[in-house]
Amino acid sequence: MVSPFSVLSIFLFITFIVHVDSVCVQGQVLTQVTKYGTVDTQCILNNIKVLPGSSFKLAYPDCLECRCTAKSMACCGFGYAAGVAAPPPGCVAHNDALPSNSLICYECGCDQDDTTTCNCDTTSDITDNDYCVILEQRYVSTTYVQLSRIPRNSSWVYIEDPYYVLTQESIRYNLTTRQWYLWTSSVVFGCDWDLCNSPSLINSLPNSFKYNINSTWLNSNIYGTGSVTSCHHCDTEVCGDITNPSDFSTCQMVTCNTNVTSCLAYDLWNNVATGEQCYQSQCAPEYLNGANGEIYGGKYRIDLEAVVYLAKDRSKYDIWEMDVYCAVNNCTRPTIFQEVSQQLKLEIGDLSAFPPIRPLPISNPLRCYSCDCFDQPTCPCSSTVVSSLDYTYCVIVRENFGQQAYIYADYLELDATLMYIEEFPYALVEESIDYNEKTGLWFTTTNFVVYGCNWNYCNKPEYIPLLPNSYQMRLPEAWLNSSILGNGQPISNCHQCPEQAHCGTTDFLEENTCPIQSCNTTCLVLDTYEDPAYDYLCYQSFCLPPDTQDYQLDRHKVEIEGIVYASQQNVVHLWEIDIYCRANDCSRAGIFKDLRANLRVEPGTLGALFTETHDPNIPQRRCYDCYCHNQPGCICERTTIMAANQTYCMIMRESYGQDVWTSLGHISQDSTRVHIQDFPYLLVEESILYDEQINRWNTITNFVVYGCNYDLCNHPSLVPSMPTSFQMRLSEDWLNINVKGNGQPVRNCHECPDGPQCGHSDYLDTSHCPIKECNTTCLVFDTFDKPNDDLQCYQSFCAPADSDDFHIDTHRVEIEGLLYLNKKPYTFELWEVDIYCRADDCSRPEIFTELKNNLTYEYGDLSPFEPQTSTSSQSTNNPPTTTSSTNNPPTTASSTNNPPTTSTTPSKASLLSGASSFIALVITIFLMNFH
Repeated sequence: MVSPFSVLSIFLFITFIVHVDSVCVQGQVLTQVTKYGTVDTQCILNNIKVLPGSSFKLAYPDCLECRCTAKSMACCGFGYAAGVAAPPPGCVAHNDALPSNSLICYECGCDQDDTTTCNCDTTSDITDNDYCVILEQRYVSTTYVQLSRIPRNSSWVYIEDPYYVLTQESIRYNLTTRQWYLWTSSVVFGCDWDLCNSPSLINSLPNSFKYNINSTWLNSNIYGTGSVTSCHHCDTEVCGDITNPSDFSTCQMVTCNTNVTSCLAYDLWNNVATGEQCYQSQCAPEYLNGANGEIYGGKYRIDLEAVVYLAKDRSKYDIWEMDVYCAVNNCTRPTIFQEVSQQLKLEIGDLSAFPPIRPLPISNPLRCYSCDCFDQPTCPCSSTVVSSLDYTYCVIVRENFGQQAYIYADYLELDATLMYIEEFPYALVEESIDYNEKTGLWFTTTNFVVYGCNWNYCNKPEYIPLLPNSYQMRLPEAWLNSSILGNGQPISNCHQCPEQAHCGTTDFLEENTCPIQSCNTTCLVLDTYEDPAYDYLCYQSFCLPPDTQDYQLDRHKVEIEGIVYASQQNVVHLWEIDIYCRANDCSRAGIFKDLRANLRVEPGTLGALFTETHDPNIPQRRCYDCYCHNQPGCICERTTIMAANQTYCMIMRESYGQDVWTSLGHISQDSTRVHIQDFPYLLVEESILYDEQINRWNTITNFVVYGCNYDLCNHPSLVPSMPTSFQMRLSEDWLNINVKGNGQPVRNCHECPDGPQCGHSDYLDTSHCPIKECNTTCLVFDTFDKPNDDLQCYQSFCAPADSDDFHIDTHRVEIEGLLYLNKKPYTFELWEVDIYCRADDCSRPEIFTELKNNLTYEYGDLSPFEPQTSTSSQSTNNPPTTTSSTNNPPTTASSTNNPPTTSTTPSKASLLSGASSFIALVITIFLMNFH
């Protein structure tokens, strides 16, 4: 039995042996005596208490599976969350720093006798995907109260809505008084807005849900004669749901030991909405029949766990779990739980202190289906959960454990995966290619499949049957035999760097940082693509320890993680490769390039899985989405779509010395400080710099941006026509007098470093920028917030002196100019002018008006960019979206025996993702220049 309070705030060190080398954290067992003389035994871990026999999974950021026995608790990384040589994807090791969109919750504890100590001001906001709780745990002599936070998926039975009240109560038989009584062990209040677990609500928690069953029925069906000799016995849990009823034929009547005179059966509802429940029955533990049996709660009782969702009808409740301890013939019959439910009456009581409507709505709400099931080809689901699109998206996950499959639909944090998700929807697959030493054959198994999407109700249950066959990754047996299996030599070479990974490109990875050593076991070689766009990977290799009786590892295995995006269904982007090998020199860094060259991808149900690629209720805009380095044409066939009311298309060319980077993609409509008033437009930034070695002024172009707002308007055919410059020029005489100066050591400079002063050029108030002496460079900035109204923001200050790490240009003028291409004749608008000067009084506000009057410019031929008749709704010129960009690195192409429509390549992240570091840099510089 697992309750929400059983997983309060577990933050553990995660260490690694091989594949998330989990050194599992151990807990202890605590025994306490209740006021009724019963003994309450619980597992303890970091002051967290759960009952023996419990097992549960912690969601992000812990990603741990915990089990409590009568002796201890152990928590280890699990399943999809198990990473390699790093914390599991989306999970954090202790003290990792992650950005947080988390709620703010109170973090206090107190005794019921003095709840004033819970009136603290301690709060936390350290973990995403949590909600706040007040937990009340009741013992014989006292009641403990804890205000804290717990992960969203921490309870075994899924919380449909994190705004709830839950109680754990027990109807017990007192052998002394011969009466039935009710005992409440815990009450939990959960909520999901900032500081909602206020200490002021402690006294408003219900004392009980006042479970009540007629004593006559209890005497006849639970107590009976007080003794029974046989019970139903199930070797394992028997589970089922409405569509697939449980098969109880495996639970036969057995005779109990002579020391046992009662039975135990429990019923756990894994999913209340679908009726999925698990039944287990056995002879009751012997200790319940001993002298201390009453201390453990007694052998005649019904334990109940029920939840009331506070945002729904509060007269209704869900029973999560029911445990029946009884001594009547056939009292563990499967129908006993239905009979108890029919007899059960509740008085939920006054919950008016808890508002019926949340005070604050979730920002940018995203609605996802939320269900889970085991070993079912379909998973009926009507339950939903609301999260925020700001930091989550919807998923369907299928994890395979041997012959069993665990499927769940829910939401996931944007940063929960080791690599950045470039776009939506996507399909992520991890497969293992293993060698069977008995049959001498290689076989492939799928470890997990994840489907991710980011619009309301996009993780539809009908997609679940499509997951197992979305796509498969295969390697030729000849390559596996020679590169992984080897020829059976007892000792092979293995690079040794077990402490940490070493990063670089596939062609320039320094293997000498991992010296070769002899290895008589398995060599484990790990490869994670930190920046797949540049073939930048992190490599690690080491010889595994010998097998022991309790510890055996795979000898020959290849694990591969690949992701496919709907926009490029024929391209698999590789995320991670793990190789367990015994072939000689199988740990060479070049083996990953060899693997990618031999990898064959077999498409399956991707087409059906990607029938929808966006929210049909929100207009979308499709743009070309690529980047190129020193390629005048920038061939691009890749396109992506985003919301039309939030983005537009752009082409951007940025120059760094002799290097030219070109990017095509989306850009947010609100990303610039100066508002874009019309489309299409061209924006150019140029710098006029003084070269002190040749005593001459030079002009260079920093970047050129073309923006437009209809489908595929940023066509790559426009790239060669992008203007190289607007030829913005100022006369050398003006520059020498007003920017360069005559070399005087000290000059006047207005000083207002803390913020700009805004107004019209004729009425700009510079009284807040007093004149001071400056013996370095004076920096003067002028941003035109509304160029057509001559509204500008002025700022000036004296730059700090140069140092070894800091150098600033002494004479420079940077100018950003904008053209709206649908306005004829063209009107050149200044967006921003930045002046680095050493002339006296060069920071006077009038200098910008003087600069405008002296500035000349030439546009050149702009006819390719003149407005077309297309509108934002046009999409007839959409290219095929299933072909990869032809400018992909040559090392990422698949082998010639691949299907003609399939190729493999390392992942390229999106316009603003880490995997596309150039575009992130470009956009950052672009936006910084826009302030």
